[in-house]
Amino acid sequence: MAVKEADYVILGGGSAGCVMAARLSEDPASQVALLEAGPWDRNPWIHIPMGFARLYVTRKFDWNYQTEAEPELGGRQVYWPRGRVIGGSGSVNGLVFLRGSPRDYDRWSQSGARGWSYDDCLPAFRKLETFAGPDSEYRGKDGPVQVGEVPEPSDGCRAFVEACTRLGFARNADNNAAWFEGVAPNQLNVHRGWRWSPATAYLKPALGRPNLQVETERVGQRILIRDGRAVGVVVRGPAGEDTWLARREVILCSGAIESPKMLMLSGIGDGAALQAMGIPVAVHAPEVGKNLQDHFMVRFAFRTKPCGTLNEIMANPVRAAGLGLGWFLRRKNQMAVGASEASLFARVLPGSEEPEVQFQFVNFSLGSQGTSASSLAKHPGFTFNFCVCRPDSRGELTLRAPSAEVKPVIRANYLTAASDIHIMLESAKLGRRIAATEPFAGLIEEEQFPGLATTSDEQMLDYIRANGTTVYHPCGTNRMGADDRSVVDPELRVRGVAGLRVVDASVFPLVPSSNIHPAVLMLAERAAEMVRRAA
Repeated sequence: MAVKEADYVILGGGSAGCVMAARLSEDPASQVALLEAGPWDRNPWIHIPMGFARLYVTRKFDWNYQTEAEPELGGRQVYWPRGRVIGGSGSVNGLVFLRGSPRDYDRWSQSGARGWSYDDCLPAFRKLETFAGPDSEYRGKDGPVQVGEVPEPSDGCRAFVEACTRLGFARNADNNAAWFEGVAPNQLNVHRGWRWSPATAYLKPALGRPNLQVETERVGQRILIRDGRAVGVVVRGPAGEDTWLARREVILCSGAIESPKMLMLSGIGDGAALQAMGIPVAVHAPEVGKNLQDHFMVRFAFRTKPCGTLNEIMANPVRAAGLGLGWFLRRKNQMAVGASEASLFARVLPGSEEPEVQFQFVNFSLGSQGTSASSLAKHPGFTFNFCVCRPDSRGELTLRAPSAEVKPVIRANYLTAASDIHIMLESAKLGRRIAATEPFAGLIEEEQFPGLATTSDEQMLDYIRANGTTVYHPCGTNRMGADDRSVVDPELRVRGVAGLRVVDASVFPLVPSSNIHPAVLMLAERAAEMVRRAA
């Protein structure tokens, strides 16, 4: 077993890990080690935005998690993809780059994560990005991550936006600025047709620094704790186990699934559960793995007139070749778009103070709506999906076995809160109104799923239970707060263990109203400043 040392040992080379490694290594006096379970991001499909769909199908750079049988989904298990590659999920996700509601972060602060209000977080949001749109007090212009709107929206996308405005929803000029309500083409972390992942934006410019060492295919086994202090980590690589000792801090950036698992394997978790697994208890922290949140989505799929959907393009070898050639020459067509092209944030309940639902327009449709559906329908088609912005359902994550090689038990507990069901049903009714509004309605030949035979709330709920799936935003499993039961404090330090922080989506007290990737980068930017101040 080799023993190595650094000032900061970062376990997890995903989005947060890339930020932490780049920012901490800016100090030439600090030695930084970044350890990632997956390989380098050399596969070209990682870097082509439309390649996210291919990565989803192959599952090559994926942890391949599954939930347990979900009681409110008829006992179905739900596939949870998470990136296992340099850049983590930021290298394989759908590239939609939305911060959510400014109030999301005020709610963090109100829940006990003091110092994490929107005003506290906005400077980091600005710092991390270069926004291609107009100057604004809310947007950054010289940060590492390149962000801009979909460059050439499809016919279906433009029709979706226009239909929403005809229904009275505002056309939002920038839903990452003062307010997120309304409809707009999505903003993407895409630059000149390429995915601008955290590995590209942060890590690769730092690789030439002599004080930064990156090791891939190193799977965390446990955190070493001596006399109440985290002193290093044990990882398993192709040649066996190695130990990395941390002179200053161990920083856990392994994500909402692996970070709580790693804490529990290291003796930090519910004492009785750890003892039952034969794991010596270092810190009794019963909330590790609790507070699990995710966005749960349902798709409406439509057979359409020919209008430039990906279904049509990919079904024709000549058109598919033209798509590839067009992207190679101009970097602006559908290959430069990720999972969805536009979002509507809408209120669906009487008297609500802010949107409860996000709709996303997708310029393709799948042959089925099951959780493992991955093949395009054989006819022209597009989709929109919708999810509750701030679900009340809560899940949990526990160990299945006292081994890093065994996936944990994931219980999402989707739809266990009655409020989530109510919002989903009201959202489905709004979805029908959008589909019946011109010019969107003029492109639709047939509502294929759920189909017009689905009319009552009971029938719609049956469809939702049978076909709903994740939007890939798990978070909250190492809750940040000021109370003694929170796993980490507002400086992201693990309670009861010196020299150990968690920096990833697991510390979110509450899931943001939209996609979580910008919030993870913001969190890591602020965490790097905290670590450097502490040093």
